[in-house]
Amino acid sequence: MPMIAAALFFAFSAAAGETEFDYWSNHKVGSWVKLKMELDANGVKLQINTRHTLSESGADKVVVERKNKVTMNGMDNPEETEKEEILKGKDKDPIKIEKESDEEIEVAGKKMKCHVIEGTQKDGTHKVKFWVNKDVPGGVVKAEVSGGDIPAPMKIVATEWEKK
Repeated sequence: MPMIAAALFFAFSAAAGETEFDYWSNHKVGSWVKLKMELDANGVKLQINTRHTLSESGADKVVVERKNKVTMNGMDNPEETEKEEILKGKDKDPIKIEKESDEEIEVAGKKMKCHVIEGTQKDGTHKVKFWVNKDVPGGVVKAEVSGGDIPAPMKIVATEWEKK
């Protein structure tokens, strides 16, 4: 499940000409965001706490390290670490945008103006809604993902971040 969730985070990459690369490249190496994903399906409670850290940054590529801690029905699984290269101009999970708006929300005790993007992944498998802000490394402030291989709506929220 962590791999599914990580891949879905950045389905917003086609929005308004912005890509996942753009949301990371305006930060310095060492910038990070902690995200909490929650899913409650058929009595199974899944929580994924993940920390995404910008470990390399260049003109055409950034590298993000993700540390994922999965808890299922109160039982912790070992932390997993993965690194991903994100290339400038390459969308890995583009969406068909159905609606865009702007909204102020409260997240991690802060009021933030966010761009809201709603749509469906181009392969038609998942419905997505993202609240994004360039001040948060990686851009994702909040998200909701449903459909496809996800048995119930997944809620995602940024809990902490540091922009360097």
